[in-house]
Amino acid sequence: MALFIALVFGLLTLDFVIKKNNLTGKNTFGILVFTLFIIQIPTIYTNPKIIGSTLFLILASRRLLSLKSEKNIEKKILDASIYIAIAGLFFPWCWLFFVVLYLSILWNTVLETRFLIIPFTGILAVFILKTTYHFINNDGFSWFFLPKSNSSFNFAAYNHLGILLTSILIGLFILWMGGVRLARIPALPKKERSSAWLIVISLITTILIATLSDVKTSAELLFPLFPLAIVSANFIEEKEGSGPIKPFDYWFKELLLWLLVGISVVLLVL
Repeated sequence: MALFIALVFGLLTLDFVIKKNNLTGKNTFGILVFTLFIIQIPTIYTNPKIIGSTLFLILASRRLLSLKSEKNIEKKILDASIYIAIAGLFFPWCWLFFVVLYLSILWNTVLETRFLIIPFTGILAVFILKTTYHFINNDGFSWFFLPKSNSSFNFAAYNHLGILLTSILIGLFILWMGGVRLARIPALPKKERSSAWLIVISLITTILIATLSDVKTSAELLFPLFPLAIVSANFIEEKEGSGPIKPFDYWFKELLLWLLVGISVVLLVL
């Protein structure tokens, strides 16, 4: 039940992030895509670490996307660094998301040394809290010397037909919609480009996090879903202009949506 509540909270947070930062039009395509993919991956519901780390990455993204407002920059950077550090406690490869944090600082702020130092303060705060917890319950720093996660490329769990189908579908969405979005970023209004780049870099980073995970259960597919949902919504809602291609474009996107819905229903029933 707690994991379900965490997923719902993550879904609502993602919806807030999308609307607050105008990442898509006034629609729910992003939330729909995110929900339908979650339905297709039942292993997510038995993996609290991946759910927890993804939730904190979404919270971090919320703060990073709001940097462009140039208000309370120090607080937002600190919050984001704390969220990423906590996600790293759940799932060590989430530390890669600090790349997204620093790129966001470079794109959205007037570069100052203190902005680059603040993330280390967030990391230190989480380290102190974690160590304090272990001092009370165990023996202090021993947790720090425990073996950390390694990478594994054993994809045996993907031999299941449902998981294989979902992973192929996610891969196609990433290649097609991510590629289209990447190609069209230069044509976006200047004020929208930094957010668009941040989402694309987040997608690439979360793909790396999922790929480098130490155990492949298919639950790691949750990581790239939140940036992929936004990219997919951008693709679905985008108009190609007028002319003969417009009807084909409309029906192609309708087909993609219904295909995603159909696969989700079939896998849910099976």
